[in-house]
Amino acid sequence: MRRIVTVIFIGWFIYLSAEAIDNLRISDLRTLGVGGGGVVETPLFNPALLATQNQNKLYINYYNRYSVSELATVSGGFYYMNDIVPTGFEITSFGYDQYRESLFRLSMGKQIAELWTVGVAVQYSLLQSELFEESSSRVSADIGITFRPVENLLTGLSVLHVPSVQIGDKNIENKHIAPYSIQFGFNWKIVNTMLITGSVENSEEEPVSGSFGLEYSIFDDFKIRSGIRTSPLRPSLGVGYSIAGIDADVGVVFHSTLGASMGIGLSFSF
Repeated sequence: MRRIVTVIFIGWFIYLSAEAIDNLRISDLRTLGVGGGGVVETPLFNPALLATQNQNKLYINYYNRYSVSELATVSGGFYYMNDIVPTGFEITSFGYDQYRESLFRLSMGKQIAELWTVGVAVQYSLLQSELFEESSSRVSADIGITFRPVENLLTGLSVLHVPSVQIGDKNIENKHIAPYSIQFGFNWKIVNTMLITGSVENSEEEPVSGSFGLEYSIFDDFKIRSGIRTSPLRPSLGVGYSIAGIDADVGVVFHSTLGASMGIGLSFSF
């Protein structure tokens, strides 16, 4: 009986996700803890952020929706910092054997002025499912910029999946692989121990959505986070601990009907 209920739940979720949710573009667990905006938090949402980092980074994240293993997203990547063009490579997988979405992404960022950075990314998205006779894939691009008007304030703008070209079965509507998105956000370190972050997003499926969050440093190496995201309303909590270049982050996102989604992330900077 439990298996039947799980299958029905997965089918229902996949139907909804095909309409409006980007299952592959999941923020790192630090970002999820502060609402999940991402545009000024992670290069996965804004490739221009690569040029704001000063260390190489290797990471892996695991995010499980509603305690259903078939709805898990696993992602990993490597950011290589250099004086010419900082570069990142990321791989993400969502789903299970009968329904699988995959993403392969190459991104680059560059500082073009003292206060400005720009970035571009190219990704290949693949959808494989027993629901369709053939698989479908898409090649798309992201562009992003950041601007730091004052020392403790960072703003960013990114455009995701524009342009895009669908490959494979044309009968599979393009919305089954996430639609375009335009995002604007900021983070502001108001004091040494407190960071405020927020974002506003426009997409093909949701005209206006947003996020807001706080990160508070109890100690230099230990942080607590809280946030909220709209459409639908989803509060979140998180904690992070750093030691010897290793960052461990845990985050939980709450849905009023479906319950909690949890994840853990590990990264190594060097």
